[in-house]
Order: sequence, then C-alpha cells, then structure tokens
Amino acid sequence: MKKIILTLFFIISIFSFGAKYKMIISDNASGKLDINKATREEMLRSGVAESYVSKIISFRDIKGGIENINELESVSGIGEKTCEKLKKYFFINEIPNIKPLYINKADDKILSYYGFNKKEIKNIRKFLEKNKKIKNNIILKKVISQNKYEKYKDIIRYDVY
Repeated sequence: MKKIILTLFFIISIFSFGAKYKMIISDNASGKLDINKATREEMLRSGVAESYVSKIISFRDIKGGIENINELESVSGIGEKTCEKLKKYFFINEIPNIKPLYINKADDKILSYYGFNKKEIKNIRKFLEKNKKIKNNIILKKVISQNKYEKYKDIIRYDVY
C-alpha cells in the first residue's frame, strides 16, 4: 500500500512540476527553438509572448527567414533589449533562402525588414517619387549604400511580381 501511495505521489509531483515550469521542445540540445521552423504553438509553449510571436512569424514570412536573431531589432516593438531576451528562446539551424525583394513595390516595412535604415528608405522613396522606377543595378547603386547593394544585389528584382 505504501508503494502505491508513494508511486502516485511521485507521478503527481512530476505532472505538477511540468505544469509549473515551461518545457521547451526542440531538436537542439540547448532547448532552444529554430526560429525559422518553430510553429506559433511551440513559441507560445516555450514562453515567448504572443505579441512577439506574431511579429516574428510576420517578419519570417515576409522576408523568407531570419539570417541573424539581431535582425528582429528592425521590427517595430522589438528593440535591442527585447532582442537580447528573445535570444534565450531561439537559434538558427541553417541560413534560409531569402525571398526576392521587389524594390519598386516594397513598402517601408518590407525595406526595413531587409535591413534598410531610415535614410536609405528615404532615398529610395525620393528616387521613386521623381523617377517612378529603379530600372537596374547601375541606378540602384546610386540610391543605396554599397554595403546594402552587395548584400542584396542577387535578390533585388525590378519587375513587378
């Protein structure tokens, strides 16, 4: 009888412990989730706030993936401190294939997700207002920084999608 009571107590303790402390499910030994593959439910279950989960998934869907956790700083509502907190939940298993950037149709949010700063976005807007379209790499080099051009030259598209 004592063994049965002790066994029941042990089982109840395990379930109570699991309910009190969040369990993080991942393929990584660190217990972190792959930010490019984790589902909404996995992120929520691991303890990431719902408002951040929505923003992370939106960012990931628009850009095609996250190459570096620090990219999340370009998302409205996720600053440097929040980004540091989010690092404890995520890792990047492999660098994703980033979606093409249709430079002539991208809004400010999309441009910021691709890493363009406010000054670069302003330059792009100013050029598009005056000329209606960026037609090729030669023109693009004059509008954005050399670093951004080198980083994105292979994924920038000028045609309408």
